[in-house]
Amino acid sequence: MSHLKALADFYNRQHGGLVRYASRVSSDEFGAEDLVQEAWLRCCKIAATDTIADPAHLFRRVLRNLAIDRHRSLRRERTRTAPDLAEAGTRDAVADDSPSAERVLMARRELDLLREALSSLDDRTRVAFEMHRFEGARLQDIAAALEISVTRAHELVALALRHCRAALQKEA
Repeated sequence: MSHLKALADFYNRQHGGLVRYASRVSSDEFGAEDLVQEAWLRCCKIAATDTIADPAHLFRRVLRNLAIDRHRSLRRERTRTAPDLAEAGTRDAVADDSPSAERVLMARRELDLLREALSSLDDRTRVAFEMHRFEGARLQDIAAALEISVTRAHELVALALRHCRAALQKEA
């Protein structure tokens, strides 16, 4: 059972990194969490019977295989349904997934507002926020990099987040 505990400890510590990895290997940021959950279940089955020397390697391998399986399944599904659409003359009736021009403009404006808000922050607060939100750094890592306490790192990230939200709400 200690194998399962070691695996659970790894999973709890590295969950965010596993989701980012799943997002990269699957090219599906929205389905990444589902892949990680499926990988967790499969790794638990393996841990119940085998010793896991390197949980990170096991999770990466399982996530990569799950992403490949999902991609193949989606490709088979598209191949199976695409001829039906063409035969029925409805290929042009399929909804376009791309955002509307209005939505693109709104998103660009929001991005500009966020850039302005971040640029108005002091360097330490901005760096803490960017490390946390864009690089996925843990508060402990931010604290070490900026030579501050973990509590202060948390305060800086929270401050920057409130600042960005206020900038977006002011525009709305």
